[in-house]
Amino acid sequence: MTSPIPGLITWPVLTGMTLVLAGRWWLLRDGIVDRLINRALAAALFENLLQEAWFEQSLAWLLPGDDSDVVNIAGQLSLGAAVLTISNIYGIAKLWAGADPAHTWRRQRRYYLVTITATAVILIAGTPARRADQLIDQTLGWPAVVVWVAFSLPLGATALLIGRVCVREMRTGGDSTWQERALYTVSLCNTVGLGFVAVVDPLETAISVMTGQPSFDPEMHWKAWSGFFLSAVGAPAAVTVPLISTLLTHIGWDRTGRYCRRLRPMWADLTAAVPEIVLEMRRDHNGRTDPAIRLHRMTVEIRDSLLHLKRYSDSPDDLAATGGDPHTYARRIAEAIATKAAGHPPTATRFTPRHQVLPGARDLTAELRQLLALAKAWPHVRIPTTSP
Repeated sequence: MTSPIPGLITWPVLTGMTLVLAGRWWLLRDGIVDRLINRALAAALFENLLQEAWFEQSLAWLLPGDDSDVVNIAGQLSLGAAVLTISNIYGIAKLWAGADPAHTWRRQRRYYLVTITATAVILIAGTPARRADQLIDQTLGWPAVVVWVAFSLPLGATALLIGRVCVREMRTGGDSTWQERALYTVSLCNTVGLGFVAVVDPLETAISVMTGQPSFDPEMHWKAWSGFFLSAVGAPAAVTVPLISTLLTHIGWDRTGRYCRRLRPMWADLTAAVPEIVLEMRRDHNGRTDPAIRLHRMTVEIRDSLLHLKRYSDSPDDLAATGGDPHTYARRIAEAIATKAAGHPPTATRFTPRHQVLPGARDLTAELRQLLALAKAWPHVRIPTTSP
């Protein structure tokens, strides 16, 4: 089935799918769900490529046999690729519904077996259409009913499962993030469309066969547009939300990353003055550090360095005491760094334990706001005070 959708639409969408898939293989490929999503996206991309005229012509040039046979087989295989996409989405939905992640790939092998079976049925039942060099709905007959039943059963099962899970999560997810709410909404919209396709396609074909009437859409334009929207627009839109969040985190444009960047100049000066308080940062196998861990570590190391530098300050108060002008405290910190760098001995005879300086429970949010205020004031005091 060659897609009737204009290239002006398909090219940008398929390019976007390719970029999303590449981004996910780069940033989101370690978890079980991420791997299933990537497989589903790859199958959806292959499904749409199999319907593109230039891709079908390329296959006809590369593969042996009659060109029309190759093109027709490619069109029917696109239905199998759609079922492959659905099988991966079903695996995700099962995990979402509470299935044991330890048995994911055992379950997935069964779903792939269903995919192979459905594809084989589609190809066998689609033989009359291929021999006539026609689309399935042009040839019609009971073989066409078998094709759409084999195609629609996995879609219907997946739509029911995802719909049930989405409704459950939307009812109980009072503390959901905006990303999760967006994912639930997009998934539910896709589920409605998926369920509609699963019911209408075989039903409309069966009615046409029983009444002896031609197909409502013999050129299969409606099926092409609905499948394109679900596989190339709706599904990538759902997985783009976490990809954008992950990408922002990776490049440091998320809120935690912005906090780290604002603290880094002051943190660098403080840890250079008191290098002994810096601990080795644990990284993942890609050499990256979780931004939340990095922010927590920077906050701890700034506080520890301020406790050390307090011994070089003439002020009896904490160098970063709450309240007051941040510029005053920033200047006091810079003076302590300069005193230590000049080789002057500490005024305190022994180190003051941290729990005596900050007794009781700590408000981490307020502490972060305080340090960010100091970091904002830091550039105005560090150069004239700390320069040799």
